Amino acid sequence: DHYITESAQEYRSMARSAMIGGLVIAGMACLKILLAKTDMPPLTGALTYCLNYGLGFCLIHILHGTVATKQPAMTANTITASISEAGGKLRDIEALADLIVRTCRSQIVAILGNVCIAVPLAALIALAILGISGESFTSAEKSRHLLAEQSVVHSGAVFYAAIAGVCLFISGLISGYYDNYAAYNRIPERILQLGWPRRLFGEERMRRVAAYIGNNLGALAGNLWFGFLLGGTTLFGQLVGLPIDIRHVAFSSAFVGIAFVGLDFTPDPWLFAWAVLGVAVIGFMNLAVSFALALDVALRSRQVAESQWKILARAVLAHLRRRPRDFFLPPKVTD
Repeated sequence: DHYITESAQEYRSMARSAMIGGLVIAGMACLKILLAKTDMPPLTGALTYCLNYGLGFCLIHILHGTVATKQPAMTANTITASISEAGGKLRDIEALADLIVRTCRSQIVAILGNVCIAVPLAALIALAILGISGESFTSAEKSRHLLAEQSVVHSGAVFYAAIAGVCLFISGLISGYYDNYAAYNRIPERILQLGWPRRLFGEERMRRVAAYIGNNLGALAGNLWFGFLLGGTTLFGQLVGLPIDIRHVAFSSAFVGIAFVGLDFTPDPWLFAWAVLGVAVIGFMNLAVSFALALDVALRSRQVAESQWKILARAVLAHLRRRPRDFFLPPKVTD
């Protein structure tokens, strides 16, 4: 499973992939602010936000990048395949606990890769706009608002991050559905039956296109729908009268970088500190909620008793006490 780091080489590969994601996310965050300045009607604005998120996530996938916290929701099949149960009881608790540890490890490096690129790049874009136009990309008031939106004490960032975690989980289910759809309906073979594209693009190129769609339809659909879930949550809240929103760690970190430049590099220390802490908490909530829901589906699919949750949790905590390094770094290679 390419979503879970197994070795130092895969650990470095995940870091590079996350950095690519951070590059695109910085641009998406800046574009979102530009779109917000246009004062579009609510529905039009929501649709543009959805397209910004969805197409951006698809671009990250096409470029072989990684969006932090998205992988746990995509690992339900791997988790299910690793579960050996009998009579509602897990047989190999240690193996499943190790899978959870590896998932946490890969996501920590993915979050760091996204954040370490998104923050400085978003700040550089804001600084470049200031240098070119002579006007700040975000006003002082808007910058303070951006920081407050990520703060754990000045906003509902923790709750909104949990909503984003649910969106991550749903996108994982959508990806699985479209992967199964492509396989069951033989989508690549049906694409190759189309006459005019084969004449237009050639036999060999169409085979590559069909193979790519067969292998990536689920991921592309999941990314696109994830973008629409993120972009449409606020509008849905307005329609039903609920004050709901979303927070994703990569975008929140980029907004902090933009706000830092908008306040002339001198933000209120406490507000900035709460915003930085908020980014860390948002990342934890994104990861915890999406992975807990994916794991719950995997356990229920094998009819594992709920009491096994406690045994599994104790195994993960015991691993954390014995080898905390495993949650952050790949195991050392021994000769």
